Amino acid sequence: MILRRLRTAFAAALLTLACLVPASPAVAAAPAGTNLQLMTWNMCGSQRDTYHCRSPRNYGTFADKMGVIKAGIRDNYVQALLLQEICENDLAALMADLGSGWGRAFSPYRFSIEGSLSDVKCGNDNSTRHDRYGTAIVIKAGLSDPQIVTTDQPWWRGLQRPVQCATATYFNNIRLCNLHLTPAGGDEVHPLWEFADDQLDTVKEVAGGYADVAFGGDFNLEPPDAAGNTRAGLWPDTGLYWNGATGYRECDQRDATNPVRDGRATVSQGKYDYVFSSRPWRWCALEATAYSDHAALIYSMQIA
Repeated sequence: MILRRLRTAFAAALLTLACLVPASPAVAAAPAGTNLQLMTWNMCGSQRDTYHCRSPRNYGTFADKMGVIKAGIRDNYVQALLLQEICENDLAALMADLGSGWGRAFSPYRFSIEGSLSDVKCGNDNSTRHDRYGTAIVIKAGLSDPQIVTTDQPWWRGLQRPVQCATATYFNNIRLCNLHLTPAGGDEVHPLWEFADDQLDTVKEVAGGYADVAFGGDFNLEPPDAAGNTRAGLWPDTGLYWNGATGYRECDQRDATNPVRDGRATVSQGKYDYVFSSRPWRWCALEATAYSDHAALIYSMQIA
């Protein structure tokens, strides 16, 4: 049986949002025929030896990773990004390359030791890379109301991964949320404690407050119907995955009338990366790359 934790006040330490762009003004409704291509990608951008993004796996330079993003924008018309494992200085370089038409919100990873939080740095302690490591939402043509969602996180000893949201103003103010859920063993002192179930319940509750919403990221969790998934019970029973009548359609749910809760592998272990949306599904692309241990997932949805 999966051990569940009692919710305590100190276990829900609020993560601090950093590097926010100013709120964008409201815009007129998007014209008919407007679509949104939303890409999620865990970039594995850390320069720390313990993260193994450089050695021995060698997932390329940030210029290589930026090339993957630019290819998505060029070839698949990506207009919004949910990025995990990106360094703050690298995000600044990406924004400079994309230009003034794009906005971003960044949130750092933090390591907790009995509630004492410290930012995770991009590089080794003895390196020059002291910029923070975290997640980012990047949106074209207007980003407003960036926010951190308070979720149940490791407290005793473990990495706290943020859940962040922001509004894409041009795209009829659709609310976009970026998730990086806690994997199994996320609290080193209590390795049998699970957090992803409560995190998903919270995200479902938040998503329910918006008529137009899309959320995705690295869930560190296989789909509920994946063969041999011993953690399938962490998924909400109803209300998250589209079932043909209710819920949010996931990128890999190609057949809306016979939806399956499974999908193509995005990491060697299976499908860990997702995008869900309340907007009509158009197509879903999986882009494998040599520059991360995760493939990029692109969801095209109808906006107007």
